[in-house]
Amino acid sequence: MRSQYKLLSAIALSIVTAGITITAVNAGNTRVDLGEQSPNSIWVNQAALYPEGLEYDAQQNRFLLSSVREGSVYEVLADGTVNRFVQDNRLVSSTGIHVDAERDRLLVPNADYGVSFQSTPDTIDQMAALGIYDLTTGEVITYVDLAQLRPGEAHFANDVAVDADGNAYVTDSLSPILYKVTPDGEASIFLKSDRFVGNGFNLNGIVYHPDGYLIMAKKSEGVLFKVPIDNPEAFSEIRVDRNFVGTDGLILAGGKELLAITNQAGGTVSNTIFALRSEDNWQSATVTDSYASEDDYPSTGTIRDNNLYVIKGQLHNYTPETTDFLSRFEIEQIGSIVN
Repeated sequence: MRSQYKLLSAIALSIVTAGITITAVNAGNTRVDLGEQSPNSIWVNQAALYPEGLEYDAQQNRFLLSSVREGSVYEVLADGTVNRFVQDNRLVSSTGIHVDAERDRLLVPNADYGVSFQSTPDTIDQMAALGIYDLTTGEVITYVDLAQLRPGEAHFANDVAVDADGNAYVTDSLSPILYKVTPDGEASIFLKSDRFVGNGFNLNGIVYHPDGYLIMAKKSEGVLFKVPIDNPEAFSEIRVDRNFVGTDGLILAGGKELLAITNQAGGTVSNTIFALRSEDNWQSATVTDSYASEDDYPSTGTIRDNNLYVIKGQLHNYTPETTDFLSRFEIEQIGSIVN
């Protein structure tokens, strides 16, 4: 959920990080305040959408939503109008989308876990790809097949982050792999480790920190990893006094602030958003706040005007047998960034 973001003290500035526009003063001293700020939910009236990814595009003043059922990407305009923005027949289930405003790109991981109307026996749990689209027009820039790097394995491309040079990093929830895609569309395996193996969905949410590393979550175990861009094999687990089983999306809310959005994994049902803070460059972190959502499967979030939003896609209530489709979905404001 995640262009370059520099920490400056006592200076008001506009920054774009992870495709999110934030206005901050003394960004190192910001904090996250969770809890109902106002009745400011945004209802997305699009039947059978079942969104998993959420981003805010500040240039167009719109939210963007992926769809595990369609694979399309939809825009939600300021007046509530919902339009299909990206339509690519290769997209089966679009997952953790990412706005790269600096390069006018929208990055869309593509996967299939059997709930799309385009799912087939040949693609279920076998897809990992990255579609890259023009952020203004929605037209295709490139489409990269990642699964071909490790054929014959299970795959599920889940989330994506972009570094300061425009390289994209894509997590695979069914193989212990982190992919890299250069701005020219060249794909490679950036990191592979048995540490990422587990039951069910594993590697999931990912963000890029402007100090030169990635932070990513392992959903099944609820742990966070710090991965240096210049030496990925030296990755480490971020020390926290608890695990966050069910972590799906991550939001970098400042140099020292991170949100972990949990839903469920295995037999654990959390449906809670946790605010974490680190004072040692994400070697360790502490929980500073939390917000319990309802049983609506919050999957990821974004930032608009320093307000924090999560998408409630109700994915736990959607199966291949579902016929009574939900007609609307909630983008809920669950907190803010304060100085």
